Amino acid sequence: MESGLAQLLLEHSPDPLLLLDPDGSISFLNAAAEELFGYSRSQLLGADSSLLLAEDSREPFHGVLAGLGASAPRSGQPFAGSGRRADGTELPVEITCSLLPSNAGSGAAARSVALAVRGAGHRRAASSGTGQFGTGQSDAGAFAGTAARTGAAADAATHRRRTAAAASTAVPAAFAGHDDQVRAGVLRDPLTSLPNGTLFNERLAAALRRPDPVDVLLLNVDDFKNLNDMLGRSSADELLVEVASRLRNCVRPHDTVARLGGDEFVVLLTECLNADAVAKRIAESLYEPLRVGGSLVRPGVSMGLASRTSGTLDGAELMRQADAAMTAAKTGGKNAWLRFRPEMLNTVTAKADGQAGLRQAVELGQISVHYQPVVSPGLGAVVQFEAFARWERHGRLVPPNQFLPVAEQSGLIREIGDEVMRRACAEIRPWLAGDDAYSVAVNVSGLQFQNRDFATDVLSIVASTGVDPRQLMLELTESVFFESDSDVLRQLRQLREAGVRIAMDDFGTGYAALGRLKELPLDKVKIDRSFVAMIKTGQEQLPFFGTMINAAHALGLKVTAEGIETPAQARYLMDRGCDSLQGYLFAKPAPASDLAGTMESALTAIDKVDAGR
Repeated sequence: MESGLAQLLLEHSPDPLLLLDPDGSISFLNAAAEELFGYSRSQLLGADSSLLLAEDSREPFHGVLAGLGASAPRSGQPFAGSGRRADGTELPVEITCSLLPSNAGSGAAARSVALAVRGAGHRRAASSGTGQFGTGQSDAGAFAGTAARTGAAADAATHRRRTAAAASTAVPAAFAGHDDQVRAGVLRDPLTSLPNGTLFNERLAAALRRPDPVDVLLLNVDDFKNLNDMLGRSSADELLVEVASRLRNCVRPHDTVARLGGDEFVVLLTECLNADAVAKRIAESLYEPLRVGGSLVRPGVSMGLASRTSGTLDGAELMRQADAAMTAAKTGGKNAWLRFRPEMLNTVTAKADGQAGLRQAVELGQISVHYQPVVSPGLGAVVQFEAFARWERHGRLVPPNQFLPVAEQSGLIREIGDEVMRRACAEIRPWLAGDDAYSVAVNVSGLQFQNRDFATDVLSIVASTGVDPRQLMLELTESVFFESDSDVLRQLRQLREAGVRIAMDDFGTGYAALGRLKELPLDKVKIDRSFVAMIKTGQEQLPFFGTMINAAHALGLKVTAEGIETPAQARYLMDRGCDSLQGYLFAKPAPASDLAGTMESALTAIDKVDAGR
């Protein structure tokens, strides 16, 4: 039988017919199956077959599937249970399950399954003489047999045997084109094999047409770009596959987990009575460490949960709510999940307003700079000031952790970074002129290095303000040093050759091993405030401080500890050889006009620390 005719017979069979991939997802169904279950073909293709079964029938059905081929691989396995239509109603069904021949799939260990279904009241073929539908059919006979019932019983039986033999090879050919299309990305994500955005939207729309509860959980991996840069593309892909697997294990078979793109995933829960519990389970599962590419990582995930209410208009609105909740989770510190609240939409509006306001501030030169002193205990003097961008709006200072992310997302960070560096060099220049050892530190974002002329621009700013390049220090977070898609190291080496000094900020919180420091163009490392906060009384046993400081010194690097708030913290780090200290204990950041008062405050504080040792 020609494959085209086989396809035609399958499509127009009076019995509902389906084909399941080895993972249980539906890769083919005919018009009778659409009619029986009330779903459109687009809603079911790629869906988990459990969607078509009532809750109490799913586990027994999976048991039948698991037993296929165990003892009689060429025999159809019957199953009687309850099906579930798109409108939520249940109906008795009789299902015959048969493995396709191994040459139709990818080997005996992963073979597709053919299903023939009969629902209560569904029409029977004239030649059917048994109570259980199709129980004597061989592999693929469930499909081919129904197509052959067109004559007398004896003739039909003969025809059925011939058709079964032909269709056992014709079925794979008939389905191959569609299955390849699915795997190519029309309905499935090629990396994780999860449904993609198109299929997810179809399922969400179908769920909202039913009266059952509908919940959407939107999530993405925190700082995934940094992880990608650190791990490499291949290992980062492994991470995404593992995230996908853990998500699937956290939900029921008829729920949908989809990958929307990049590191963004979405979960559709239907008929769920406690979506908060599912969100918590997902958070706990994803927080467990995992090993990829030889590295042990614990990725943080930010999630937003939104549930259908009586006022929900459509899927787009539900997704918008979930996105607002996810954004709030990220803004609140990441690695968390939040349920949507109406005021969160105001936050999204405020974000857009913030971008417009920040852009205006940049254009009008309204970004100012404040300075915090860095104290050398050995010298008993202020040896450096760190410059911080400040934005005053509506009579108050906007916290940097609010407007700097907006600056990075909008691309304004490059203009702001250049302005802060230019102002810092100009405003601090009189103090820098007092001693060649004095310096000013400026934070630099990885996005600024996307400009291939960044190093040249820095040297131009230094030259135009009359500052010695050796008195400028650029501070970068660990992740920036390992940017795989830029020429960061080339530009840093160019700057160091010209005299500019380089510091690694937030040292210890990221991915840099001590052994790798010698490979980098560095002059200083800064111990992150999160480590300093572990020092409460000064009597703690925290050997990693000594390890970090001694290793850095062995490599010829200076060490600064930031976030110093108490004399006990200062004394603890001074006793372990830390070169310089920075924090509120000495002074808060202040405008250049308060530089003299800031230095006096810092020197008074260091004198008190020395007196208490």
